[in-house]
Amino acid sequence: MHLAQTAGTRRLPPLRLAVYIASAILFCVMVGITVYRAVHQQWQESLLVLLGNTALWLVPFVARPLFKEKISDSVYAIFVVFSFFASFLGTVMGFYGSVWWYDLIMHFIFGWLACYIGLFFACKLAPIDRLRPLFVILFCFAVSLMFAALWEIFEFSGDVLIGNNAQGNPILTAEGNYVIDVTDTMEDILCNTCGALLFVVHYAAHTFSGRSLLLSEMKRDFSIGRKLTPAEQSLPTHASVQED
Repeated sequence: MHLAQTAGTRRLPPLRLAVYIASAILFCVMVGITVYRAVHQQWQESLLVLLGNTALWLVPFVARPLFKEKISDSVYAIFVVFSFFASFLGTVMGFYGSVWWYDLIMHFIFGWLACYIGLFFACKLAPIDRLRPLFVILFCFAVSLMFAALWEIFEFSGDVLIGNNAQGNPILTAEGNYVIDVTDTMEDILCNTCGALLFVVHYAAHTFSGRSLLLSEMKRDFSIGRKLTPAEQSLPTHASVQED
């Protein structure tokens, strides 16, 4: 009886198991794609990009032992789902080049998701219900725009250092100079900002309606593993949200 109970406690939660299975499958798929393209010299993407996209699927296996329960299963699930659409379909399978609106949609979604990254940080830094909603909104919005800027810096660096064309192909001007049009960069930032504004509306509705709207569950999930200090326990809360 004791052995059965012990085995039951070691069973992986369903969401964590799904993340592991999806990551393992996509890792094997990326290894196969990398080997196939190397053998047939089909370099739609550079070897460095393929290797990076392959290593991406090892993140849940590496991060879990490092951070233990500080990062919840829902965060890993969001990471896997977004990476599948943005990295695997977008970069490896070429959706960014073949579907004109795909890049814009991914930046919009990332602008929204990056706000949840900000919310995750806020939940780890302080008891979230003891922070003013306006501060949480501004903090999450700022984190999203920070990631948008860092991504454009990453794309620019890749174009300059290893010859990528993530920010567009050079255009020959009438003066005979080659320049990069900033339209793609600005469209990406604008889409990211619109996604962040969607989160602002969502969080404001959550705060002023007094309803969860899934955010209460997410804040509780993000706060797992963080214990209140005696000083924090004595502080009043700034928000009390009822569950749906």
